[in-house]
Amino acid sequence: MKDMKILMKEWRQYEKQLLSEGIAEYIPGTSANKMKKAVDTSKDVDKETWVAQGRETLDQEVGDASTKDVVPLVKFLNSPEGKDPKVRAALAAGKEDGQPGDETIGVGEASPPVGKMIPTQNEISLAKSIGFPLSDTKTLKNVATGDPTGQGMKIVSSDNLVIDGHHRWSSTWSVCPECVINAVNIDLPGTKPLQKLASAQAAIVATIDPSSGDVPKATAGAGDNILGAGAPKIASMITKLAADGATMGSGLPLLGDEYIEAVKTMPEGQKYFGVDQSMDAQTARQTIIDKVSQNLANLPQPQGPPRDYMPQFDGGETHKGQVKLQQVINKMKSGEVNYKAPFEESIRRMVKEILNEKK
Repeated sequence: MKDMKILMKEWRQYEKQLLSEGIAEYIPGTSANKMKKAVDTSKDVDKETWVAQGRETLDQEVGDASTKDVVPLVKFLNSPEGKDPKVRAALAAGKEDGQPGDETIGVGEASPPVGKMIPTQNEISLAKSIGFPLSDTKTLKNVATGDPTGQGMKIVSSDNLVIDGHHRWSSTWSVCPECVINAVNIDLPGTKPLQKLASAQAAIVATIDPSSGDVPKATAGAGDNILGAGAPKIASMITKLAADGATMGSGLPLLGDEYIEAVKTMPEGQKYFGVDQSMDAQTARQTIIDKVSQNLANLPQPQGPPRDYMPQFDGGETHKGQVKLQQVINKMKSGEVNYKAPFEESIRRMVKEILNEKK
């Protein structure tokens, strides 16, 4: 068999020839059915070579995503070969891969204990963790409901792993590690965290437009990572934010005077922080800082890759509005995510679509 690099070079040259001849032209869409039909199928095309090259690419680079490390898988998906619309569309053709139903992924509702969950993201922002519960009393009250935002939002989990929604999870942990949090639990294939993340990335790529380029991603954040930091350092960071009068995502100041006075009278203030009405504002503020710092210092170490390789079910910073969590869930539940071999029938379907042949 030819060297893989030579095969891929020939494949790209072949595609370029087809496009220049007007045989195939892609338009945006979420499946192969949204590829523009061929305008001319009279030429003699070596379809089987095209199928073989596509199959070999997916066999070698994907194989079974649930046995892969997420980092090399994402690097492939961001490469010219991995961004080829045929490859992307084939990854969404799990029902037509010759073994329909073999890639159905279970999804359900859950309320896991916050303190028993492990992050996969290797950076947790302090400001995003404390911004709402330490500035907005409504958020503080909502912690006990499992939905700190109060907006019906859920984190994404897989067993005891946090897959997405880390800062909602760490916000809850910051005030109540014993509480539960509402989650969408996905039975992601894979026995290790990096494998489960690879399966998640395959599902996201199977859902976005085949011509949408790189895998969705989000940047690392503001440089205030607290994972691995001790309580004294975290307390110092919180104190500085409060002293600077920092405005949080809630639109309110961190540990502001109104917040402190309100928390002193709330049952949650006593339960989570140990403050009460007898304390002056400064004592109450310091008590809250000390308690939250101790909580956050106990966050477990992450089991995932750098931020750029983390799944973004809602498009992250690069694909906003192009994909939603529910869309990805629907793909997984239906078995359409073609995360493992065989790939030949899926590639063959893509070629038929492009060449306007009857199925």
